[in-house]
Amino acid sequence: MNSALLAAIFIAIFLLLVLTRRKGGHRGDSRQGRPGRRASGKSPAGNGFDGAGYWNARDVQFRQEDRPPVDARKARGLEAALADDVHGKFGEAATSALVARAASGDRRKHFILQNVFIPTHSGYTEIDTVLLHVTGIYVFETKNISGEIEGDLDVERWNQELGPRVHHTLYNPIRQNTGHMGALLRQLKVRLESASIYSFVVFSDRCTLRNVPASGKFGNNGNGWRVLHLCELRESLEHAFSSRPQVYDSRTLESWWQALQPCVNVPESVRQNHVKSVQKLHTT
Repeated sequence: MNSALLAAIFIAIFLLLVLTRRKGGHRGDSRQGRPGRRASGKSPAGNGFDGAGYWNARDVQFRQEDRPPVDARKARGLEAALADDVHGKFGEAATSALVARAASGDRRKHFILQNVFIPTHSGYTEIDTVLLHVTGIYVFETKNISGEIEGDLDVERWNQELGPRVHHTLYNPIRQNTGHMGALLRQLKVRLESASIYSFVVFSDRCTLRNVPASGKFGNNGNGWRVLHLCELRESLEHAFSSRPQVYDSRTLESWWQALQPCVNVPESVRQNHVKSVQKLHTT
């Protein structure tokens, strides 16, 4: 057998292996997520971190289907107010209130900012809540919605099922909040490899999270993200504060808070235009 034939056979085998691996590793269907399944280690385009690393496959955990702690049909008081929250503002306020309680209980230096509009090349991106804490930067995205939520780590849109005939989709909130973190770090002139930053995607207590990603790591500095119910948020933050060392001093936190003030005090026209753009991008 001559060298040319051997080379041709080798190339054919190599291409076959590559194609087989791609076919087996594709996760385009959001209903394929299963507890314990490992996700692709690649960084999706547009993740906001400029290729610095979105998640590590070995560190991604999935949560099994969990029933909502609050039945939307039987909601009373605070839960009823959250259920009748068309624009999600009450849900964002509830998230911020729990963040404030956890941070105040920790009794160390911190700053909390709500509705932070970060300028981007295409307009603005809005962050629901930002916590600047001595243990790190915490970025929160609130999803005050009900129904059954199902999605996978590496798909662009997740599914929301409100009944047999009512289906919607929403933009992958993990990817969405990663974009928020990337914009925030650029605004603060902080590089990901030197940042201690954490993402929290907070869903309503009235929704069922079915086999969605629960937690994972990204970057090279122990950074991570969580997907959880509102009722889990305070305990999760308290654990984070107690288990992480202090990495930022008061002077640094205050300088960041000052730098973000223009992003909080934006004109009403910016807010209105952003609402319109989000409605087009994140819902169907």
